[in-house]
Amino acid sequence: FSLLLFSFFFFASGKSDKIKSFDYMEPLPLIFDFAQDDIHKKWIVVNDNVMGGRSKGGFDFKNEKLVFSGRTNTNGGGFSSIRTIPIDFYLKDKTGLHIRYKGDGRIYKLGVRMDGKSVSYRTNFTTGNGWQEAKIPFDNMDVSWRGRPLSKAEHPLQKSKIRSIEFMIYDKQDGPFKLQVDWIKSY
Repeated sequence: FSLLLFSFFFFASGKSDKIKSFDYMEPLPLIFDFAQDDIHKKWIVVNDNVMGGRSKGGFDFKNEKLVFSGRTNTNGGGFSSIRTIPIDFYLKDKTGLHIRYKGDGRIYKLGVRMDGKSVSYRTNFTTGNGWQEAKIPFDNMDVSWRGRPLSKAEHPLQKSKIRSIEFMIYDKQDGPFKLQVDWIKSY
C-alpha cells in the first residue's frame, strides 16, 4: 500500500511537458506556458525606434501569461515587436505554431527567424473579444527583411534552423495595443 501511495503522489505531482490538443487528441510539445522563473530573460523588445520611429512597446508576464503592449505611432515606422533570444525549439519535423491568445481587436503578426539570418517569416492573425486559438503553418508565413518582401524560393524557411519566435504589431494604426498570450505550442 505504501508503494502504491508513493507512486500516486510521485507521478501525480510531475508536470507534463506535453499538453493534449482538443482538436486531434495528440500530445503537442509545449514551447512556452510562461510559468518559468527566468522567462523574462528569454525575450527582447525591438521597436521602430531602430529606424527613427516613435512607437513604444514591450512585454511583461502577469498570471503566467505573456503581455505584449504599448502604443504604435505611424509618424515613423509604426511597429512594435518582441522576440525570443536564440533558442533551438526543435521544430524540424513540425508543421507550425499553435497559440492561445487574447487581443484588442487589432491585427498582429506571429513570426520566426532562423539562426544567423536577419530575415523574418511572419503571418497575420486577428484578435477579437475573449480568448482565441490559432494554428499558424510555417508554409503560410511570408518572408521579409526590414519590412521588404522577399522571395520564398530565394529565402526558404529551414525549420531545423528556427531559433526565434516573435510577435509584432504593424497594422498602420496609431494607438494603444495589448496582446496576451497564454501559451505557444508546436504541431
